[in-house]
Amino acid sequence: MKILDRYIARQLLGVTALGVMALSALLLLGNLFKELRPLLVENKAPISIVLEFIFQVIPFSLMFSIPWGFLTAVLLVYGRLASDNELTSMRMSGMSLWRLSAPAIAIGIALSGLCYWINIDIAPRAKQSISELLIKAASINPKGLLNEGQAITKFDNLEIYIDKRVDDVIHGMHIYQKADDKSPSVAMHSERVTMDFSPEKKILTLHLINPLITTQEEGSISQSVTMDEMPLSINLDKSRSRRIKANRFTNREIREALDTPGYLDKKQTTEFATELPRRASFSLACIVFALIGVPLAINTRRKDTSTGFALGILIASLYFLALIFADLSRKNDTMLPYILLWLPNIITVAVALHLHKRAKHKG
Repeated sequence: MKILDRYIARQLLGVTALGVMALSALLLLGNLFKELRPLLVENKAPISIVLEFIFQVIPFSLMFSIPWGFLTAVLLVYGRLASDNELTSMRMSGMSLWRLSAPAIAIGIALSGLCYWINIDIAPRAKQSISELLIKAASINPKGLLNEGQAITKFDNLEIYIDKRVDDVIHGMHIYQKADDKSPSVAMHSERVTMDFSPEKKILTLHLINPLITTQEEGSISQSVTMDEMPLSINLDKSRSRRIKANRFTNREIREALDTPGYLDKKQTTEFATELPRRASFSLACIVFALIGVPLAINTRRKDTSTGFALGILIASLYFLALIFADLSRKNDTMLPYILLWLPNIITVAVALHLHKRAKHKG
C-alpha cells in the first residue's frame, strides 16, 4: 500500500510543482506588464523597487496557482493511470476508489493548509507592501507621481487630476478632498501649479496659483473662494500609512481591529468580519479539487481524457467565479454573505461525491 501511495504521490507532487511554477510565471508576467510602466517609466523607480514588487506579487500568484496546478496534476496523473489500466490493476488487488484517492486527498489537505497560511498572513502583508511601493518610489522621485491625463489617488484622502504638465509646472490641476468627521469636502481648481520637494522631511509642496476653492458641508450650500496663491503640502511618509482595508490585515490584526471600539465604522466592521470565513473558504480549494479531480479523471478515461481535463478546468473556473460572486455579497449586513462564501465548497463536494459514486466500478 505504501509503495503505491508513494508512486502516486511522487507523480502528483512533480506535476503540481511544474503547474504551479508555470501558472505563477504567467500571473507574475501579467502583473509586471501592468505595473512596470508606472514603476519604471513614470516614477523612474530603481531596479530594487521592481525586484521588491516581483517578490511581493508571488504570494498572490500562489493563492491561485497552487489550487489550479494541483487540479491539473490530479487530472493528468489519475487520467494517465486510468488510460494505462494501472488503476484497474490496483482495484483488482482490493483497493477501493476512496483508498486510491488517499494520496491526492492527503496532498490536498497539506496544500490547503499552505494556502490558508498564505491567505491569513503572507498575502495581506504583501498586499500592504505593494500598496506602498509607488509611494516608496515617490520618495526617490516624488514628482513622478504627478502625470497628466491620470487620476491620482495614491495620497490619503486626496484625488488629483492633471490636464497638462511641462517639467515642474502643471497647467490645470483638479483636486478633490473627501469629507470626513472633522472637515467638509473640498474641491480645488488651479490653472497653474508649481511644485517642490523636501527630501529631508519627505514633503511634496504644490503651489496653487489663483486657485478656486469650493467647500461643501452635508446639508448646506457650497461656498467658493478665490485666492492669489495657496500651498498644499503632501506628507509622503503619512501617505504610506496603512489604509483600513480587510485584505491588508492579517487574521490576528483583523481580530484586534474588531475588538477595538471605534476603530471601524459599520461598513468596515462587516467587511472585516466576513474576511475571516472568506479566507478559510478560499483555502479549501485544494481539498475540494482533490475530491472532484480523481473521479473526473477516471470517469473520462482513455480517448475522453481531454474531455475530463476540460471539464475539470470548467468546474474550477465556476468554483472561483462563485467565490468572487459570494465576495461581492459581503456588503450585506446579514447571514447571507457567510452562507454564500461556503456554498461553492458545499456544491463542489456534493458533485464530487456523485462523481465518486459513478466512478465506483471504473478504473
